Amino acid sequence: LAGMSEEQVHAVEAGNQVQPRFTLRAPIGGVIAELAVREGMTVMPGGLLYRINGLGSVWIYAEVPESQAGMLRIGAAVEARTPALPDRTFKGRVAAILPELNRETRTLKARVEIANAGGRLTPGMFASVSFAPAARTAALSVPSEAVIQTGTRKLVIVRSDDGSFQPTDVETGVEANGRTEIRKGLTAGQKVVVSSQFLIDSESSLKG
Repeated sequence: LAGMSEEQVHAVEAGNQVQPRFTLRAPIGGVIAELAVREGMTVMPGGLLYRINGLGSVWIYAEVPESQAGMLRIGAAVEARTPALPDRTFKGRVAAILPELNRETRTLKARVEIANAGGRLTPGMFASVSFAPAARTAALSVPSEAVIQTGTRKLVIVRSDDGSFQPTDVETGVEANGRTEIRKGLTAGQKVVVSSQFLIDSESSLKG
């Protein structure tokens, strides 16, 4: 009832006397998150002594852009990387999608559970997370740097057949691996400006 192990009980039986002190061993190792006892205190049955966060697995709270929130699925596979361990890739799963949108950053928070073999990941680290998207049909995409975001519009500079450049409004979708999905505004085969599009846009604004 006091929480003694079998070995400690046997030691009392062998010595035939009560031990004034004995060691309580936590069921898991980890980080002490809360210490509720001090030396000399009386402890009641069921009282909290320590709260220990195990490090066998850790949680990552990922901020997911609103435009990609519809792609999230509980149980989806995830890969995480951290600057502290640049050569390691950690695998995990989406454990929960919190039902609250950050109005300032327009992001949704997903709780990701990552296996932490060896305890290399510790609370407080930053990580970048890659989500495995749900099955989708083929989509048109362009390099992400080709999209100009003005705050109210999203533009792509398109090269016409006669060699001129034309700013074109587009509707974007998911962004991943350096590419952005184009839902409206472009068709397959059109040529878009990937670099120096800001110079072209600035020159056209001056002349316009």
